[in-house]
Amino acid sequence: MVITAARRAAAAVLVALLATLAPITRPAIAADWGRVGVLPGLGGARIWSVAFNPALPATALAATDAGVYRTTDGGQTWRATPVHGVRAWVVGFDVRPAHTAYAGLAGGGVARSDDGGTTWREVSTGLPDRNVRALAFGLGGLAVGTSNGVAVSVDGATWRAAGLDGYDVSAIAVAANSPQFTLVAGTDGGSGSGFLFRNAGPGPTWEPLQQGLPATAVVSSLAAGPLPQSAQFRPLVVATNKGTYHSIDGGTSWTPSTGIAEQLSVTDLGFSQLDPNLVYAGSDAGGSSGGTILRSTDGGGTFVAADKGLPADRRSVSSIAVAAAHPPLLLIAVDPPQGGAALYSEVDDTVPPPAAVTGEKGTAPATSAPLPSAHTTPRAIAVEPIVEPEQSGPARLAGAVFHWPFPVVAELLLVLVAVVLVLRRRQQRLDVDGPP
Repeated sequence: MVITAARRAAAAVLVALLATLAPITRPAIAADWGRVGVLPGLGGARIWSVAFNPALPATALAATDAGVYRTTDGGQTWRATPVHGVRAWVVGFDVRPAHTAYAGLAGGGVARSDDGGTTWREVSTGLPDRNVRALAFGLGGLAVGTSNGVAVSVDGATWRAAGLDGYDVSAIAVAANSPQFTLVAGTDGGSGSGFLFRNAGPGPTWEPLQQGLPATAVVSSLAAGPLPQSAQFRPLVVATNKGTYHSIDGGTSWTPSTGIAEQLSVTDLGFSQLDPNLVYAGSDAGGSSGGTILRSTDGGGTFVAADKGLPADRRSVSSIAVAAAHPPLLLIAVDPPQGGAALYSEVDDTVPPPAAVTGEKGTAPATSAPLPSAHTTPRAIAVEPIVEPEQSGPARLAGAVFHWPFPVVAELLLVLVAVVLVLRRRQQRLDVDGPP
């Protein structure tokens, strides 16, 4: 049976509506990747990061060479945000205040949105380096990885240096919220030795993590899942140029993941925030053909291919987002070597029910550096004006009438008075000119 474009569109809308019902279990939908909406004006630019709003699983953001884009229908339609015309390395949503989003910019510091990505402002006060590559969110605060170390913030507006100076931090994750806010950070460049470090506070001191890991490597991605029941640390998975590894003890020891081909370099990782056992891994094959997406249902121990429906020439996965829903709604960015970055999504109804998790209590990140003043006026994010289509004469007249700077009630009363006057004048004419 031939499926029409209208039926495809209707199915896409259904998926987006079902996503808003999380965490209620949705009806089974075949797990099969399909391309979603185009990012307007992206051209040949790359997509670096995608992230779902945990409070509204149909809303997502994408960080690109052209800025930040937003969708509210599961990825079917996208619109540029005011963070436009600048490279955005990473986007993410806070786990505390609902709908608060952040974007890490190339040379532009950190931008923040308090309404899910519609409006933005710069929040870079105290940031030691403005090239922000990675974000991590905890119950007591958040952290960013930059081209010169790590910075932390309690309020999401002012920052303080948190160590790893001289390192190019490519990935960062919260390994534990309590009893101590614990960060794990990975690097892909720097002046010192080591590539994976942990900070369990207090102070900006980081210990290298080496047990079970290769002597030298660079980190491409690091992900933490929700806290399993009766566990102290969140599960961690790290992707390096020498393999993928997982840890259940906060990064003290690591075990190689299986099921990933030796020549396959994992680019990005995405944990379900409802299930500590469910994690996805994507590869761009080092910028050449042969990438793929894989899935693990044992916390990163074993991966299997999960690329059904993904075209063979569209498997260079650069980023993965997993919505806070069951079954999970997935969104991936692909950047094929021939160009033409695109987004694909699926509802993975083949995963088992989520494992039990523990509610966490948060503590604030601690360093010895003083907090900067919280009263500095943030810089405005440059806004590129959105050009609206040319309106007809009647449309412009209607706009002039119904967009006065008055409340809606006053506008309605004005229209009502005008109607009454017209009717009265017409009746007077009938009284004069009408039949005897």
